[in-house]
Parts: sequence; C-alpha cells; structure tokens
Amino acid sequence: MTYRGYITKPLICSILAAAMAMTAACGEEAVETTVTIQTETTAAETTALTDSVPELDFDGALFRTIEQDATSYGMYTAEANGDVVNDAIFDRNRAIEERFNIVFAETQRLPYGEISTMVNKSVMSGSDEFDLVFGQMYQSAKDAQSGVYLDWNTIPYVDFDKPWYVKSISDAAVGGKLYLIESELSLGYFQQTWMMLYNKTKADELGNIPDLYQIVEDGGWTLDLLNQLTADVYQDLNGDTVRDENDFYGFAGTPGGCLLAAFMYGADAKIAEVNADLEVEQLIDSEKTLDVLSTMSELFYTNSGTIVKTDALSSTRRELFPKSVVLFEAMQVNDLVRDDFDMRNMADEFGVLPLPKYDEAQAEYYTVVDGGSDIMVVPATVTNTELVGAIVEAMSAASYNDVIPAYIGQAIEQKGTRDEESIMIMREILDSRIIDFAYLYDGSSGWVMKLPSIIKNQSAIVSSIENQINAMEAYYEEVVDTMRELE
Repeated sequence: MTYRGYITKPLICSILAAAMAMTAACGEEAVETTVTIQTETTAAETTALTDSVPELDFDGALFRTIEQDATSYGMYTAEANGDVVNDAIFDRNRAIEERFNIVFAETQRLPYGEISTMVNKSVMSGSDEFDLVFGQMYQSAKDAQSGVYLDWNTIPYVDFDKPWYVKSISDAAVGGKLYLIESELSLGYFQQTWMMLYNKTKADELGNIPDLYQIVEDGGWTLDLLNQLTADVYQDLNGDTVRDENDFYGFAGTPGGCLLAAFMYGADAKIAEVNADLEVEQLIDSEKTLDVLSTMSELFYTNSGTIVKTDALSSTRRELFPKSVVLFEAMQVNDLVRDDFDMRNMADEFGVLPLPKYDEAQAEYYTVVDGGSDIMVVPATVTNTELVGAIVEAMSAASYNDVIPAYIGQAIEQKGTRDEESIMIMREILDSRIIDFAYLYDGSSGWVMKLPSIIKNQSAIVSSIENQINAMEAYYEEVVDTMRELE
C-alpha cells in the first residue's frame, strides 16, 4: 500500500466537539452526537492543493442548497462556535463568499423523501429554486431516471481528475451522462464510508496477531487472512456455553446489503457494468465474484470466531466493538464520534484498517459508502450553471484541504492519544472509495439488497444467483433504457 500524503493546512487541530447522525438506507438510524475531544495541534509542512476556477464575480448572487437532515454537519453553518469542524465549514464558506462575491442561503434540511418530493415538484413546475441538492444516494438515482437533474458534464469548472472527487465517478455514468457526483464537499458521504476497526489491545494480548499496519502496507490484508485471524479467537468468557454478546469474538457483523457490497467492492468484485454499447453485463456470476461471495459466506456463517447479529447494522456495531468483545468489525467513519457508540470511553485501544483485498495481487484497497449517504445533484431548471460549477469546485477543494482533515483528527484522536498509522490509513480509505453504475442505481431493487440471502447458504450461492439473474438483467436494462431516453 502506498500512502498518498494528504495535502492540507494544519492537519489536525484541537478537537472540541462533534454532532453526527446517520441516514436510513441500509438499516441505519439517524442519531445526533455530541463529543468533546481534547488534542494537541499539529501543523503539516505542506502546501494546499488549489482548484483551477478563474477569478469570477457573481455580483452578490444567492447560492441555494437543500440537504438531508440526517447529518448534523452539512454544507452550511451560520456561525463559528468553537467546534473545529463547524468552524472549518464556517471559514470555508466565508472565504468562498468573499472570493466569488456570493451569499450562501441557509441550507434547507429535510428527510430525504421530502427532498425528493420537493425537488421533483420544483423541476416539473419549471421553478429555479435550488442550485445544489444533497439528496440520498439511492433515492436520487431513482429520481435521475425522471430527467429532473442536469448532466454534470454540462457544468463548467468541475474537474473530475482532481483528488476531491471519487476517483471512479465516471463508472457511474450511463452513455457518458453523469447526473450524480460525490466530492469532499459532501460530509454525509464522508461519514458513511465503510472501513475496518480492530482492537489493538486484544490483538496484543492474543499474542499471535501479526503487525496489521505492516501487512496493510505490504498489500497482504486479504479476505482469507481475515478469516484465518478470526477463526480460533472465540472465548466463552463467562463459561455459560452460550455464544452471546458476553463472550469474545474474532469478527462481528450484520450481513446487510450495503455492508456486504462494501466487502465485495473491497475485494474488487463487481456486480454488473454497462459497456460502451449501453449493454448491461452481469458480473455477479463471474468466477472471481462467486469466490468472493463464498468467502464472505464463510466469514459470516461458518467461521467459528464470528458472531452474526440480525438487528440493525448500527445497533450491532454499537453493541459489540466499543465494548471490547470483538477483535475485528466493519464500521463507518461516523461511528468513531457518535455519542451512542461512546468510542472515547472504550476500554481498549483500536486501530483503523481498510476493507480486505481479494488477494495480494490486487493493486489497491477499495471501499464504498453506504447507499443512504448524500450525493450531489443539480436540478434541471437551474439557469446559472457557471455559478454552480465554480462554487462546487472551489468548495470541494477547500473541504479537501481544511474540513476533512479536521474531521479525520476528530475521528482518530480519541482519548487524547494519537495513532499516526490510522490517520494515514483513514486518508487512504477515503481515497479508495469507488462508485459505479450497479451500486449507484441499485435502488434497493438490484443485486445489493439481495446479497444477504445469496450468501446465507454457501452451497446454494450459484443456484440463488441463477434463479434471479434474468430478473436482475431486466431491472438494470430498464434503468439503462430509461436513462438513454433522457435529453
């Protein structure tokens, strides 16, 4: 693994407070948080990357946004309050206002379903009410099929080669048209990034767990290794012969669609893709993907060191890892600062790891973001696309340089301690986020939400896919046909 230095101004500042929540796509519930963290200030001796937006004056134009209410940090904040992330957002916005002579309207924050209804009505009535919308990923992808969004390729100044955009964003295009994008401007997208945590204290106590940071660096962190390291870890701590949350496990998780998809994409195993002729090619029945699904089935259902809970994903994460009863667990970035997880008071030290690879030959580590996260769209009735493009590009760069580093520091620097390796790996995880057609346009009707039933019986994975593949082909082809007809 090669670490790409995260270019920023002071990388980690004193962390004072956080307020977070989760959206509700894959069993996640919205939870506000308030965390107070004291850390040292560290300055990075680097120069910030800059955008390429020219000098522009928008003559006091109002920039209007609407976003999900499931995250406490959004694009807008009214004032500085001493919270390091809030103040980074405030400073970024004031600088952008001054640079372009604009004014940010206070962001409207609503449940994602209401956002969908409001934007659809606005566009259908021909109104130009919002310049930028942070909608829910899966819902917005459904709405895109109604022609209510602009193609981002028609918006000036947006440069998808810059590091503040998801590097595989072009894979989400259909026929070259890209209606939904992700950048560092979307904190909701950042918060719901999937990763792995491991209990460093318990790893040291076990004595047979290798240096995982070095293994990650050497490219050897794989699904097979995760299975091996967790297989013989189970301990019946209270001696009651009942496997429950009072014992210790190697791995814990709830096999929900988005989490399983994260493991799949982490192993570079794809579901489906659209080729240059706009034909859908099913990849879920490929030899590699079938092997990954089989390994995932082993991890969740036959590994002796695993505990599987069937409640909501966030409930499983909250009830197990922070209580030091599991060695490895797939988590989301926001879990580190949620009040109900209380990671600050976790008894043991923890470390951050990427999701495991398929094998050591895989060139990079990858991950995805939960389907309930924010995604950025522009209503089709927007008239000043120059304004939208300039502001999105400049703000994405500023977020990359200033806002996200503050958030990383807040998430990693728990209990007043520093873990430099985890900070580097966290940045690498963010750089490894990918998105493609099959994941973005799953709409809870594609393969993603069928993964839990597919892997439940390892011996029936192939037959389960065969029984559903015709219906899935028809679903994805209908999506493509609908998108093809959009102007």
